[in-house]
Parts: sequence; C-alpha cells; structure tokens
Amino acid sequence: MFIVRFQNVIPHNPIRYLKLIGIHTEALISFLTVVLPELIHLVSLSLMDATYYPYRCRSIKYVNDQLPSLTHISLSFRQQPSYISWVLTQLYSTFSTIQYLSLHDFSYAITRLPDLFQHLYKIEHLEIKLDIDDDIGCWDPWILDSELIRNGGQHLRSLVIQIESYLLFIEIASLLIHFPQLKSLSLVTHDITHDVEFYNGEKWEELIQTALPCLSSFRLYLKSEKISSEISSTFIVNRFRSPFWIKEKKWYVICDKFTNEFIQLYTIPCPKNVTITLNITSSNWDTTLPSFNSSTFDSVTRLIVNTTELQHNLTSLLYFNNVKSLRILSLPTKNYCLSQHINLLQVESAIDSRWISSS
Repeated sequence: MFIVRFQNVIPHNPIRYLKLIGIHTEALISFLTVVLPELIHLVSLSLMDATYYPYRCRSIKYVNDQLPSLTHISLSFRQQPSYISWVLTQLYSTFSTIQYLSLHDFSYAITRLPDLFQHLYKIEHLEIKLDIDDDIGCWDPWILDSELIRNGGQHLRSLVIQIESYLLFIEIASLLIHFPQLKSLSLVTHDITHDVEFYNGEKWEELIQTALPCLSSFRLYLKSEKISSEISSTFIVNRFRSPFWIKEKKWYVICDKFTNEFIQLYTIPCPKNVTITLNITSSNWDTTLPSFNSSTFDSVTRLIVNTTELQHNLTSLLYFNNVKSLRILSLPTKNYCLSQHINLLQVESAIDSRWISSS
C-alpha cells in the first residue's frame, strides 16, 4: 500500500519537499529502493524515526540513481548503529548534490568521518553528533588528517557539532583545521564532557586565530562534573576576557558553578535547542557580558530553574523573554515569583519536578 500510494502520486504531482515521520523499517526499505529513485524533482528529504524498530540485516540493492535537484537531507533515528549505517549507505549516491546535511539523535564515530566526506562534494551546512569508539578513546588522541575530509568539506560554511563524553578538545581541533573557510561554528556537549580543555578560552582563541580565520559566528555550550573544586567560574571566564573575545569578536560567555561541582559554560547567544540551568548563587556565577537588556537572553528557549538562593544585584539584571520549555527543580522559598525573571506568556511546556518528587 505504501509503494502503490507513492507511485500513483508521483506522475501527477512531482514532489519537491518530503518528510516521513515514524516510517516502519520495511516501508523505509521499499521507499529507499523503489520510490526514492523516481523522485527526480526532490529538493529536500527528511526521515524521522521516533520509534525503535527491529530490522533484519539483509542484502538489498542500493540507491544507485543520483537525484539532481536534491540539496537538503535531514535524518533523525533512534536505532542501533548498524541500522543507521545501513540507511546512510543507501543514500550515499545522492550525497554528491547535498548542500545541507543534518544527522540527529544518533552518534557518528569521528573515526568514520573520512567515509562520510568522500561522498560529499558541495556540502555547505552540516549538523552531526560525534562520538569515539571505546577501544580507541581509551588510548592516545585520535588526530584527523584526511584529504577526503579536506576535499569533501571545502565548501563547508556552517558546522553544528554535538560531542559525546570522551571526545577530546585536541580531536575536535584536528577536525576543525580541515575547514579554514568555516564561517559559523556551534559546539554542544550531548551529556557531560570529561576534557577540561574545552573550557580553556586561550585554547579556543589559538585554534580560531590559526585555523579558522573566516569564523564570524561562534556558539558554545559545555557542561561537566569533573572540574576541580579549586577552579572557580571566574577563573574559567577570565580566559575569555582577552581583546580577541571582547573587542575583536564580541563573543561573550557565562559560567555557572553549582554546589555539587557541576558546571556549565555557554556563549550569548547560546546554541539552538540547548537547555540552560539558572543557578545564580553567591560567587558561583560570572560573565564577560558588559551589560544586560530585555533581549540579552532571547536565544535561551529551554530553561531549568534550580536555585534556592538569589543574589539580588545579579538576578535583577536577568530576564528570559523567549523561554518555550521550562522545568523547575527548586526555587527560593521566600518572596520569589518566576515572572520576575521569565516571560511566562511565552512558555509552551512546563514541568514542576518539586511536585512530581513529592507526589
């Protein structure tokens, strides 16, 4: 029925934009091998699989036909790595025209990037979550030096990276030096990063000045539990106070350090779709921002409130005007109102974990 429906539609209505959500594995196989090669007018393809489907490993014919108009592909799968690898393999022949590629909800091994880039010739924007195999990550850093990446990524202008826990700064740096033409970089930790070098503004400054001379947009979000209790948020922020950050680039950071040694560091504007935790207490908060206004935190759309103590001279300046998703872990118990710091009219989803914990 799936195949018949598409085959009846295609001759009468050339499809240019297509999004398939929650497609079953067997239907996906049919789509990739029978329907997709016929979509010669297709410009954008989005495959979103929100549900885990077991599948049978089997050999099938690959998509051998190029789609001359296809420039955008977005994939979002929560499946085992072998399934993801299989889907990508089916699509490799279409990658030669791709300018925009977004890979969500699954990790791609940094060691396999040469395999990906050898199929990319015109890529301008890439979104990807990177990981490293356990048997490799426990040894020396994996340093990339690949002509396949350099050639395939020569048109790359915008890069959005999520990194898994055990990737090192030196490994990400070895990837970035392949893209001297890069204009926009966003880097986010998927969970907790273990390498404190990501928090070193001097390291970032050196990398950007020497390897990324065209970079005009830099967004960063990091969180960690492994930073020494002797390292304060001010110590971290001070490494982002050089003239390069403040005067030349005007890239500003905020750093929060929590009582359990959890720490978050992010730029303003922050990367898209990250969750910021509001925790303004005593001296655990610092920033390079020279001033605040009502739109300073407009890039923050997801917020966790987890604070029992507010420092009034700081929090009176903070206002989140564009929060869509709100989660409350703890609040000051005396004379506190959320609307002091959050435009509640913009909130679309809210969870009060205090009530959930007590129920």
